[in-house]
Amino acid sequence: MRGIGLGLVVGGVLVSLAQYPLQQRGIPSVRYFLGQFGEGWFAELYPLPAGDSLWVGLLVRVPYSLLLFERSVGQSGFVSSIYLSVEFADTVGVVRKRLELRDTVRVQEYEATVMRDSAWVRGLVAMVPIQVVRCQLQLQLGQEVKRQELTMSTAPGVMRWSSPLVAMPGGDTVVVPFVLGSALPFGSLAARFVFWDARIELGKPYSYRCRQLPAAEGERWWDSVPELRGEIFAYRCGQLRIHRLPSGFPAFRFEPGPVCGWIELELPMAMAVPGRYELTLLRADTVPKDTLRWNFRILWATMPASLRHIPYAVQSMRYLLTDEEWERLRRGSSHEQWDKLWRYWKQRDPTPTTAYNEAMAVYFRRVDHAYFAFQSVTEPDGAQTDRGKVYILYGEPSRVERDFPRDDAPREVWIYDRFRKRFLFELRPDGRWRLVKVEWDEPRR
Repeated sequence: MRGIGLGLVVGGVLVSLAQYPLQQRGIPSVRYFLGQFGEGWFAELYPLPAGDSLWVGLLVRVPYSLLLFERSVGQSGFVSSIYLSVEFADTVGVVRKRLELRDTVRVQEYEATVMRDSAWVRGLVAMVPIQVVRCQLQLQLGQEVKRQELTMSTAPGVMRWSSPLVAMPGGDTVVVPFVLGSALPFGSLAARFVFWDARIELGKPYSYRCRQLPAAEGERWWDSVPELRGEIFAYRCGQLRIHRLPSGFPAFRFEPGPVCGWIELELPMAMAVPGRYELTLLRADTVPKDTLRWNFRILWATMPASLRHIPYAVQSMRYLLTDEEWERLRRGSSHEQWDKLWRYWKQRDPTPTTAYNEAMAVYFRRVDHAYFAFQSVTEPDGAQTDRGKVYILYGEPSRVERDFPRDDAPREVWIYDRFRKRFLFELRPDGRWRLVKVEWDEPRR
């Protein structure tokens, strides 16, 4: 393939590329993909006082890529069964309340069964004794069982949200949460944060501060984010209720009620990167000042698997770089490699006013797709094949023509109308598809 010039088009800008094939380099890339798709499910709960009991709103999100779909018997499409068990326990582990939910998910197309941005999302409500301090969830998908435990309080009757309710911006009485385990999805331009704490006083002034926390050991550091500061008043009393939107997505609705202690913020988050953050509220009119703190995360839940693992991400950059550039990228620690990779894409970001880089996301999503779509027994990593390379750099072809002659090797022709290019691949006796020719169509007159 050396000598065949290729280009990547992202956001309408053609980026010139190196003319060298990707080498194996001995990296067992299969390790970086197994288990990466649909690896996470999310749960978050919000307890509130309700007389001698606790009202608990529980939200659960399971990506379709985590579900076990089977072809529907007697009907078109695919089906998956879900069983969710929820137990509310006290300090000694005695279960005081139990909920069960069985449901079925149906989709028509196979592609929907592996989508990470589509999910089964449900909201549940429970009235539990005030002695309850934790919630245990058990999700059964076929023969596989997944568990989570959420802490409600450190002692019976002592309630405090450790994380805010992170929701979509806008609205007043209706709050639409993202349901990512109290995290904000990376790429959001803004977010609505709803806080509850019994120490928040109605009508009192508070100053807020939102700051990025240092990366913990082993965490990836993306970039520095400026602090956000301002003033806010606690103006609401009311009770949350689960509300189902017309789309079926669960939301919360504020209804009149005696529960006070609420503060809401809507903050711009376009430049925020994945990581941990702290939101602080400070009573401005007391001495000493009362300080309340909550933590939340910004999460790229659909981050391409090829970008999650830095060695493989660096290897995947080989199509875009010269030998010298690639060698410079490979030098240093994993942290240094990631920093250089992040800076490379940041300089080529088609939307520099936001932290989310569409060009980088598109490139590594293509790497993910190529890894599986073009793998074979002889080429287990489809991203390192000739067809994988063309797909990564050009995307989905306009159409594909296949020819299986009796006395010659099978062939595929990928046609890109937008670029007026045709790529001819040929199946060799060793089972590998090789790029043998690139043709440029003459422009129409």
